[in-house]
Amino acid sequence: MRGLVAAAMLLALVGGLPWALVRFVGWPLPDHLPTLDEIGAVLMAPMSTSFLLDGVACLAWLLWFVFALEVAACALDVASGARALELRLRTGPLRRVAAVLVGTLLVAVLGRAASAAPVTSVDPARPAGHAPVVATAPAWTATQPESHTALSCPPGTERVREAANGVHDSLWRVAQRCLGDGDRWPEIWALNQGSTQPSGRLLTNPNRIHPGDVLRLPAQVTPVPPSATGEDTPPPAPQTPTPTGTPAPAPARPADPPAEDIGGGGVTWGGEIFVSLGLAGAVSALLVLARRRRHARYRPGSGRRADDLPIPPAVYQLRLAHLRAQHGDEDEALQAETADTESPAGPRSEDQMQVLAARVRHVVPALRWDSGLDTAVREVDGNEIEQIALDLAAVHGLGLVGPGGYAAARALVLAALTTTDGPVTVLVPADDLTRLLGLPVAGPLPDRITVVADLDAALTVLDSHPTHQESRQPGLRTILVASPPREPEPQTRLQQLLDNGAPSGISAVLLGQWRAGVTAYVTSDGIISATDPGHGEPLRGARAFTLPDTATRDLLAFLHTTQSPQPSQPHDESSAEEAAPADRTQRLEIVTGPPPAESDDDHPAPPTTEDRSPGVHTPLTLAIFGGPTLHWRPDPNRPGDLSDVTGHLTSRLLELLVFLAVHPRGVSRDAIVDALWPDHPPRNPASVLRTVLSRIRRALDTATRGTIPDLVLGEHGHYRLNPALVHVDYWAFTDAVSRRRTAPTPDQRIEAYEAIVACYGGTLADGLDAEWLTAAREATRRDALDAVAALARAHVDTDPDYTLDLLETARAFDPHNELLYRDIMRLQHVLGKHDAISRTLTLLHTRLTEIDATPTPDTIDLAQRLRAYHTGIPTEKTRPSPEP
Repeated sequence: MRGLVAAAMLLALVGGLPWALVRFVGWPLPDHLPTLDEIGAVLMAPMSTSFLLDGVACLAWLLWFVFALEVAACALDVASGARALELRLRTGPLRRVAAVLVGTLLVAVLGRAASAAPVTSVDPARPAGHAPVVATAPAWTATQPESHTALSCPPGTERVREAANGVHDSLWRVAQRCLGDGDRWPEIWALNQGSTQPSGRLLTNPNRIHPGDVLRLPAQVTPVPPSATGEDTPPPAPQTPTPTGTPAPAPARPADPPAEDIGGGGVTWGGEIFVSLGLAGAVSALLVLARRRRHARYRPGSGRRADDLPIPPAVYQLRLAHLRAQHGDEDEALQAETADTESPAGPRSEDQMQVLAARVRHVVPALRWDSGLDTAVREVDGNEIEQIALDLAAVHGLGLVGPGGYAAARALVLAALTTTDGPVTVLVPADDLTRLLGLPVAGPLPDRITVVADLDAALTVLDSHPTHQESRQPGLRTILVASPPREPEPQTRLQQLLDNGAPSGISAVLLGQWRAGVTAYVTSDGIISATDPGHGEPLRGARAFTLPDTATRDLLAFLHTTQSPQPSQPHDESSAEEAAPADRTQRLEIVTGPPPAESDDDHPAPPTTEDRSPGVHTPLTLAIFGGPTLHWRPDPNRPGDLSDVTGHLTSRLLELLVFLAVHPRGVSRDAIVDALWPDHPPRNPASVLRTVLSRIRRALDTATRGTIPDLVLGEHGHYRLNPALVHVDYWAFTDAVSRRRTAPTPDQRIEAYEAIVACYGGTLADGLDAEWLTAAREATRRDALDAVAALARAHVDTDPDYTLDLLETARAFDPHNELLYRDIMRLQHVLGKHDAISRTLTLLHTRLTEIDATPTPDTIDLAQRLRAYHTGIPTEKTRPSPEP
């Protein structure tokens, strides 16, 4: 029927139009060459009806002539072997009309010829030449066998199929259809690279095949039915009428993908933010790394304190969510234990953080090329939460539509940039990045984001990506984030790239419908209300992870700051002028500049010790330098006999004891609640705190056989450790700091500095991850480093050996401080220990690797100079050289 209509329209335009012009209008041009007087008379006279008709007829004759030329060109293309799809890709309005009519007529003629061709029947009950009637579907596989039969191929070959319902054929799909394994497409490409196709084109790119191309297949190929190949499930064909009384069978839901027994879940606050706990953990780890790098730039002796790393609100909330998830089970038990005494819970505020813990994690589809990106969570069995991770490469791209599509795409981008499964590069056109972030990008982006001009440039970059499995770098993945193309040619190119590049780590998140992979409709509240059948079904009804544009911009800026730092001056810029240049090999940087000013504003006044008992007389000893431990002394007469009772305390109980130890004078109940539960205070803080103290009493009663009374004293909402029962090593350190501040003479100040260094036993509460501890931990460490700097300033001229020992001690306090290593190498040179310089530089390399950094060029140059100077430069010069 379509062929008849196309033939009629083609005949009417080619033959009917000129006949109508001649029959009803006549010849529009004059029968002689007009004179200038005749032309002027016509132009000056009013326009007549005959003149208007003649002008329109001239234009119609011109259009007919151009159209006839286009039809002739299309006929020549057909004669040279062009296909219907290639005709429709021609440019120009008249060429397109001609191509559509000629192509439709061509398909109709070929289809007629195919229908007339004899068919060999494999069913003995069916006569030869009888072809079954196939119900037509919207351009899917049900119509493909017809054209495939019409354009028969030699044995051992396969013809590339026409696009159907927006899905184009590719080498991967040919291998999946004919070989049973799409990953074997490189074998097909090896056989066909450089071959000449029926259209006369050479195959030069595996991602550029066209319908009608004939591909040779590897030997001993047994075609595999689509149901056994695991090929992507096609869109459902229209349901055929079902006889009355015979219900149509309901489509079976695919079995759930295998689950991993790992913890996961999501965290939400503010109404718009809902991200995975995996992202929260990755951001938390990056924040810790960024802080360590910043703290390593501290210059001992400078006395600087107010230089904390600025943290965006989204980063801080994710850090708190990660910490909360670590204590989730214990906090839930505390809430359950105090539920009977608490008042009924009111409605939850959207601004209040909520953590959804998932016990299992599903990868959709089954684990193939990577472990997937956390995409959504869903509720199962009424109360349990499971997490869904989507393998973007295995599903050949994810399209996101709906009001929540952009927010879900932003969450996937952040999940890809922070994944621990290997480096991921995000490729995004500039316009799509602007739409995704809500504003044009003003600041720097992480190095893993590559911004290109447009989609065509992105496809060119992907074309250069190694697609053969044997050339793939382990763990290297590229994710394209872009709006899907609308034209057929870039659609074909993108789909073939995603199909063939899937085993090599090429995938896509598309900001629109994507028929060749999975498309999900995300509502404004993040619910995935509809998906394509097949791989998309496990996502249906789940809640997608979403991020607003403001939080996404903050997180991208934070990720940029946490990248591996470029080699530069590693210490505070404000002290750069005071520090000696690296080429002055004899001058210690730690002693340059004026000594830090004594100020009581650096720290609050330390607690008095008049109510404390000496440590040897207390039954308990709490050490919070290094890993926090609590020891019990059963016999006061045997001070060396200690029993470790730390194992009787849970993480929350131990954290409360450390918090009280850092505040010897005691703190209020509100301060305790704000420190231990900063993001989700209990509904009844007093009740929860009483429960925690009760657990401490029961744990110590069990560990000490009932010999220890209340360790924590509480009076009028104020809590502190009982100094008569416990000795804390941190208290001796604060006493030394207090003596240093109040020392009236230099000798007493030196004595206080030595006490500070002796009392500092390492990182404060090492291993305890709490946000409130960050400031106290760094302030304590800097007090110790300042004490080392002061002692080095006092002894460097008279006792370089003792000064070297001090710097070695300081290096243990701050193992990533490059300044300390440089001064150690200078003293080793002064003392003639030249072989130790190389070992010190090697140790610096090793330590900086822990924070993903490298030594600066100045440090490396200094080591080389010192190792060379010992052959001709005296080593007894320790005084700073005069300024030039």
